[in-house]
Amino acid sequence: MRKRLFLAILIFPIFISFQTASAASVGVSSNWAGYVATSGMFTAVGGSWIVSQATGSNANLSADATWVGIGGVSGTDLIQAGTQDVIQNGTSTYTAWYELLPASSVQIPLAVHPNDAMTVSIAQQQNGQWQISFSDTTTGQSYQTSISYASSLSSAEWIEEMPSDQRGFVPFDNFGTVSFSGGFAVQNGSQVSISGSGAQPMTMITNNGQALATPSSLGSDGASFMVTRTSAVSTAPTVTRVGRWSRTGVGVYGYTPGSRPSPLPSRTQSTGGSFPQRLRNLFGNFRNNTWVASEIFQKIGFRAR
Repeated sequence: MRKRLFLAILIFPIFISFQTASAASVGVSSNWAGYVATSGMFTAVGGSWIVSQATGSNANLSADATWVGIGGVSGTDLIQAGTQDVIQNGTSTYTAWYELLPASSVQIPLAVHPNDAMTVSIAQQQNGQWQISFSDTTTGQSYQTSISYASSLSSAEWIEEMPSDQRGFVPFDNFGTVSFSGGFAVQNGSQVSISGSGAQPMTMITNNGQALATPSSLGSDGASFMVTRTSAVSTAPTVTRVGRWSRTGVGVYGYTPGSRPSPLPSRTQSTGGSFPQRLRNLFGNFRNNTWVASEIFQKIGFRAR
């Protein structure tokens, strides 16, 4: 009876630790929601989305932007391209654009409408030379340009953003849900999906910590997800703006990455030795993560070496 009870107690912390290590790791920021990959060198990024039909917030101006990009997380460089909706005094204006920080955005001659299916990609052709491509598969329009830009190649992003102008962040509009698909990047010379890039989800939060926009888990293809606007009120300044609005981009603001759980021991890891030694090997990686395991070690008198 005592042996059975002992084995049952040992099984419990194994279950808890596996659940903790497999849980999603979510970062937060004040102006981005989506997925961000930060491990490796990125020379291309792309994805598709359906342009949302937004409604305004309680301000004379509100906006949202959807884009893919490279850089902007760990440094001040960012090359990005996408679409945005600006609602000013009740009128919506949809545009397509690209931006090379620290410069302001460049609007491209491509008509954008709500519910259009857009595909956008950014790819380095050679060192410092980039090709930016847009395709509206709903209308059949496309646009392509080549630009020069010095990038750190330090991250890749698939983002729904609270835009900014010369006076600061613009109140976030109510876009509902944006659906991303076909997300990919070229990481260290190989094309990978969002999942394959090791990207982490990022939730946009207000100044008081409420979620403004939340990403879903990745789809089974590892390349698709949704970003959903919550009912929280945007806390961006609601100052009066007059005249033509001009987007002035910034990198991620207030970013806190999600914590990555410690790796679990491999199933093929050797656990040779006597039975007490095998138990020490098995639970050695859990002692710092699970108080139950610590209690068991104290009760049965094992010491990790």
